[in-house]
Amino acid sequence: MPVSRILALLAALALPLGSVQALTWDETINGELSGDGNAPTLIGTLDAGVNLFSGTMGSLGGTGPLDADVWNFTIAAGYYLTGINLVDYSAQSGSLTNESFMAIANGGTIDFNDPLGHLSNSLWGYGQDGFGNTYVDLFNLLDVGPMFAGIGFDGPLPSGNYTFWIQEGSDQVSYGIEFVTAPVPVPEPGSLLLLGVAGLWSLRRRRR
Repeated sequence: MPVSRILALLAALALPLGSVQALTWDETINGELSGDGNAPTLIGTLDAGVNLFSGTMGSLGGTGPLDADVWNFTIAAGYYLTGINLVDYSAQSGSLTNESFMAIANGGTIDFNDPLGHLSNSLWGYGQDGFGNTYVDLFNLLDVGPMFAGIGFDGPLPSGNYTFWIQEGSDQVSYGIEFVTAPVPVPEPGSLLLLGVAGLWSLRRRRR
């Protein structure tokens, strides 16, 4: 193998894992996301780290065809879904008061007509940090409990298959949403040792 190729390979291996490009779905490049809760766009397994979804949804002028966006994704074994962050939200009308709808459900479909079957659902819209950048912690909005009935959940979502639905009924909205995954924490050796000692101590008490 030429020396130049060996050096290139070594340089690639030396890159930090954080530089690996995570999953991105851009409707202008990857195609329109499904608007059917019974046949969502199949995204597959989310990559570790940040996964970005961007597109448009809603109804132009509140009078055109209603465009919902629905996608199905999988969280790999050994990972949690730890964040859903809104990084871009702009209404075609220029309004700053829009409240769109979102919902998440277990499995490969989501019923538009039955919020009781959703894990959670909520309204969401504009939010800005101290620098004027759009930012809303959508995961926290869903985690606090369903706004329109539903099962509810607490904390990071474990590995499994989920369907996410967003919709705006009175405006056309451009959005960017990050889905963030992280490995399930592995106990440190010291913690495992303490658990083992506690287990032995408990077993000894039972024998007495």
